[in-house]
Amino acid sequence: MVIDVCVAGSTGSIGTQTLDVIDTDPSRYRVATLTAGSSWEAVAEQALKYQPDNVVVADETNLAKLREALPVSIAVGGGEQ
Repeated sequence: MVIDVCVAGSTGSIGTQTLDVIDTDPSRYRVATLTAGSSWEAVAEQALKYQPDNVVVADETNLAKLREALPVSIAVGGGEQ
């Protein structure tokens, strides 16, 4: 059984450590959603690697750049809500 995982704060230390754990057994875990505060470039890089369904950034300042960096198959959202 594959477990879908949402990694909140994926660009921070706990988030990157969580992704490291996922990397140890990728047949067991699938990254479904990544979220970040304002590190849009870092979360874009992660999204290209893990191909989640969704990526969300709290700071909408660079939301257009994030959308441009990712394939249309990944839903991109922004805002703290």
